[in-house]
Amino acid sequence: MPVEVVPDTWAVLIAYMPGMLALLLLSSFFSGSEAAFFSLTLSQKRQLQHPSRACRLARALLNRSDRLLMGILFWNLAINLVYFSVASRIALTIQSAASTGESNSHGLAAAFMVVVLIVIILFGEFLPKSVAVLNPLPIAKFVAIPLSLAVRCIDVFLPILTFANEASRRILWPGLKPESYLELSDIDRAVELSTSDSKLFQQEKEVLQNVISLSDIRVEEWMRPRTQYLVFRPPLDIKQLGGQRTPSGYMLVTDPEGREIVSAVDLHSLLPHEVDDLQNRRVPLVVVPWCATVADALLKLKQSGCKVAVVVNEYGETVGILTWEEIFEAILQLEHKQSKRQLARAEIRQVGHGQWVATGITKLRRLERLLGIRLDTSNNLTVTGLVQEQLRRLPEEGDVCVVDGWRFEVIDAALRGEVLFKISSDDSEQGDREA
Repeated sequence: MPVEVVPDTWAVLIAYMPGMLALLLLSSFFSGSEAAFFSLTLSQKRQLQHPSRACRLARALLNRSDRLLMGILFWNLAINLVYFSVASRIALTIQSAASTGESNSHGLAAAFMVVVLIVIILFGEFLPKSVAVLNPLPIAKFVAIPLSLAVRCIDVFLPILTFANEASRRILWPGLKPESYLELSDIDRAVELSTSDSKLFQQEKEVLQNVISLSDIRVEEWMRPRTQYLVFRPPLDIKQLGGQRTPSGYMLVTDPEGREIVSAVDLHSLLPHEVDDLQNRRVPLVVVPWCATVADALLKLKQSGCKVAVVVNEYGETVGILTWEEIFEAILQLEHKQSKRQLARAEIRQVGHGQWVATGITKLRRLERLLGIRLDTSNNLTVTGLVQEQLRRLPEEGDVCVVDGWRFEVIDAALRGEVLFKISSDDSEQGDREA
């Protein structure tokens, strides 16, 4: 019977050790690179404007941070897999020594794997990342050239990795939201440290909260709908205003057919000698989709130098406008009562048995699903549209109408048309009156 030859354990360790050290160095390289690049402060990023090759490559990597992160994670994962594959091969070699009568070989193999794990945690992750976080700028410059080559090597596989990443995110975590760059608690702390006046602190806090909330409010929630602004067809004449300023503060000019808004005249800054030359006082507009945030609209207005944004739906049709002044009205609004912003959100909540409170832009389909009914309406899409059709005018506070046995009462109405409704069934109203 042939005798099995077991390789010398130390010989195997010596043979594989250079490869494992190389893999450990590569793992620490990519771990440190990740920590360095994503720990750079704004001032440190400005220092990368130097024309050297390393700084230029570092800027290019930061400009495509998703590609950089995906490349680092890919190489780190691949290197760690190879590292543990080699370690497993050595452990199996040690364990095979059991056939020669070495009773401690199983314990040695287990101890070896534990040591290998501790080594890669300490020297492949913890130590390089700690050093990189403390010195991000010099390390980012040092690793920029080799890291750029490594990331470029996976550009062929990048579309596949991107698809897999996006698909897994949408399937496994469809409600996942990106982490906020700045939390309200951070702002509260900053304002608290900057002033000793409690009243001023509260005002500054509310303004900053309003600024942050602009990134959560969609344009459709704050825009002025088509029923709340006036449009004018060319040729323009000051007499078209009828001696009154428009609700939006702008003279919105359409194309000759009167279909779409193409420009605007700012009535706030119009001088007396300019009223006879309105045609040359027209300013361009910007177009934003209905699903954009107010912060996006503000940025676009600032970049273009315009004061009016036209809001379009998914079909390219104009559904409203948003002006520069209305955005800053949202920022500087400090009332503690039910604010216009709250009225502009599509919300509905139950306040009692058979009673709900809903904002005007709440979709009728959502209301019907909640109530379990089908309202006999025409082409209205929102609660405000339904009530306005019944009243044949804009809803005002205190107005009441009944649709298919459901009572719609206006309990709050803002100047710009945002409305809050109390919705109840006739049965619940009769029950309340009897009680």
